[in-house]
Amino acid sequence: MNQPVTRFFASVATFALALAAQAHPGHDLHDASARHLFTSADHLAVLALAGAALWFGARSVQDRLPRRVLQGIGVLAIAVAGLVWGLRA
Repeated sequence: MNQPVTRFFASVATFALALAAQAHPGHDLHDASARHLFTSADHLAVLALAGAALWFGARSVQDRLPRRVLQGIGVLAIAVAGLVWGLRA
């Protein structure tokens, strides 16, 4: 693998691990049901903010494909958080 691709995947993996740590401040991952993980306002906020961070952070990526992938994942995360939040109401 070339250097930019390796750095890209290392950055994504680090970001994903940081999100997992922040999404569960009050309990362990296995202490709650999957329903709680998708309906808790705290978890949805972290998902939406992570999506926004990915979307804005993608601006600093110069290669087109990784930039588009990051932007797409960011938009998808925001959309899922919004959809689940809307279904809660």
